[in-house]
Amino acid sequence: MFSVVPVLLLWEAVGRLGVFVFVPPLTRVVTSAVVLAGRGTLWAEGLRTTGAILAGFGLAAAGGVVLGVLMARYPLADAAFGLYVDVFQTMPAAAMVPILVLLFGLGRTSIVATAFLFAFFVIAINVYAGVKQVDRRLLHMARSFGAGEWATVRRVILPASLPLALAGLRMGIGRAVNGAVLGEMLISSIGIGGLMMYYGGAFQADYLYALILLIVGLAAALMGVVHAVEKHTLRWMRSTESDYASQRLRRL
Repeated sequence: MFSVVPVLLLWEAVGRLGVFVFVPPLTRVVTSAVVLAGRGTLWAEGLRTTGAILAGFGLAAAGGVVLGVLMARYPLADAAFGLYVDVFQTMPAAAMVPILVLLFGLGRTSIVATAFLFAFFVIAINVYAGVKQVDRRLLHMARSFGAGEWATVRRVILPASLPLALAGLRMGIGRAVNGAVLGEMLISSIGIGGLMMYYGGAFQADYLYALILLIVGLAAALMGVVHAVEKHTLRWMRSTESDYASQRLRRL
């Protein structure tokens, strides 16, 4: 938190001195943010953007977890999809925007699809890595007790791969924010991305920077929620493992 203060003070100083024409003082940006907050348009467009982010992220999380587990568990699935995951992970997702427009048109579906593409592959790769690092002894023990594939995945693989999977989800929600806003800017000029295009084109830098701060705050809030879930889940797992170890020691 304290590391941000010098940056904010420098921003205010640079804006006051007029070193850069399109860098307004921070105080003016904050004032513009308050003005925008008083307008119903910002809330309506903000809700539209948030809805697209959550829809794209939800689909990416569900699909990424399934694909990551399949690729890690079955060599045939890894051979079939691994190359495509690697290619799309390294390729700029913005390059897919024209294709999404051709497939889904200029409406909300393309925005959700853009958020999905930005988040899907990073989630799938992290889940894949998490499943791959599961201790083989746990898998052998599950088989020795007669656990089937679904029981092994549900009771052994998913809990053991949670740390990396949750880290992938945390990165995925941040990328979904980027994807949704970029899609709004490039596809249909709606939502917060559309407002950014409008104020940028009108050279109203104070409103543009206010919207950028809003996007940063939204991304930080969503990532904070996922991070809180991650910390709670991992703490619960450690507590459960500690209780189990204590019971085993008492039995000895």
